[in-house]
Amino acid sequence: MKLNDPFGRMEKRNQIAYEAIRDSMRRGGIDTPQAARDVISRTRKRSMTFLATGMAISLPLILLVPKAIPAVIGLLLLMAVWVVTWTIKGKRYIERYIKEDLQEDKTKQELPPQQFPSIGNRG
Repeated sequence: MKLNDPFGRMEKRNQIAYEAIRDSMRRGGIDTPQAARDVISRTRKRSMTFLATGMAISLPLILLVPKAIPAVIGLLLLMAVWVVTWTIKGKRYIERYIKEDLQEDKTKQELPPQQFPSIGNRG
């Protein structure tokens, strides 16, 4: 039993989220480690674009309505925490997908078939 997750709720939630990402990657035809790493880099670029857009929209709002500064800054912080958190989690899930699914497939393909001596050829 873990003290920070005594009933395993977070572990179950993380497993469900990982399975959703894994299934999405499979449906999208991401079947090589390099393609999965490309997804990570595209996700990082998208998250930075999203944050930059949010800041670009909020700056004129702050200049036009100075009383809204606390609310806008609060929303920006919330948005930044949310985007960064999900980008990090997504990266972890994709790295797990690479490690568990893609690397296993690669090792299965590289292993030669097992050579077993026949029973009758004992010397």
